[in-house]
Amino acid sequence: MQHKDNNLNLLRLIAALMVLYAHSFAFYGNPPAGFLGLASYGGLGIEIFFIISGYLIVKSWDFTPSAANFLIKRSLRIFPALIVVVLICMFILGPMFTTLTISEYFAHPQFWPYLKNIILNPVFYLPGVLEHARVANAVNGSLWSLPVEFFMYLVVMALGLLFRSGRWVYVAATTVFALTVIFWVWRDAPMKVVYGTDVRQVFLTGIYFMMGACFAKWRLERWFSLSGVCVLIFATILLAPYAPISKVVLWFTLPYVVLAYGLSSSRLGSWINRVGDCSYGVYIYAFPVQQFVLLKFPEISYPMYLFVTVAITLVLGYASWHLVEKRVLKFKPKDKSRAGIEGAKPVFVPEAGENLKSMSPDR
Repeated sequence: MQHKDNNLNLLRLIAALMVLYAHSFAFYGNPPAGFLGLASYGGLGIEIFFIISGYLIVKSWDFTPSAANFLIKRSLRIFPALIVVVLICMFILGPMFTTLTISEYFAHPQFWPYLKNIILNPVFYLPGVLEHARVANAVNGSLWSLPVEFFMYLVVMALGLLFRSGRWVYVAATTVFALTVIFWVWRDAPMKVVYGTDVRQVFLTGIYFMMGACFAKWRLERWFSLSGVCVLIFATILLAPYAPISKVVLWFTLPYVVLAYGLSSSRLGSWINRVGDCSYGVYIYAFPVQQFVLLKFPEISYPMYLFVTVAITLVLGYASWHLVEKRVLKFKPKDKSRAGIEGAKPVFVPEAGENLKSMSPDR
């Protein structure tokens, strides 16, 4: 049984803000910043999302191993807020900032394809929008991770339906992901795009999802300790210069540190839980906010740019949670066998993870 209150929502919010921070360098034209030479801040944020998601999504499946329930819950969590942000970009921001006339904009053959984002087929371009930005023609580049996230949900469902979600099955599947990264992706694998998604990213980020899932299946939270966190952080720092060994080590150390802190509790974490989970909203709104603020105010200083974009994105993230996400989650299917047990408050992940608010990890 986990604490009713934990730091998972807080960690997801930090992860979303790390992605925002990483993108700010490219948008503003500053040299990118890395983290211990292992990854960019954005990459680390995505990995945190996927670790938490893997841990909690697997627990959700194991608690209610129903494909229909599982897919409905996942869809309610991802699609409503995604539909809203896609329509805002198409029908509000696009017309405001396009270099075309309004009639040309709506008549352009590349206008309607942007709707593919709603079915998790990433499209970044809107006609005449952001053509001269530093990150040109990309309205919402962050949406690339959502199809990867949803694919990992399907992996969980497949392992549950075909192999009854066995512990060793997850070890085997995780090993396949790891070997694919080491012997294919890291050996200069060419980009292979399927359904608008770079297949390499499925394995690079999916390995962290699978590691989070293994922590759940083997109940490794029993071994979490402050001394363990300190030792693993120290080991990660020491090995940072020795890639790719350090990258493999990070597959084990990062999930341990993230989940050890995420499943603990703090005053700040409790406060975040009370005011609402805005991590998904922050993640899907940050990219367009950053792009259009700089387009509107090209002379803005970097500190002010960072402050303004964080402030606007937080407001939109909380609006998304309270006005859209929280409301549609009332329609999620109930498990009749758990009468009287309060389900966990659903939260994101790219992505789209869940929160262990009670002993039941279902959202």
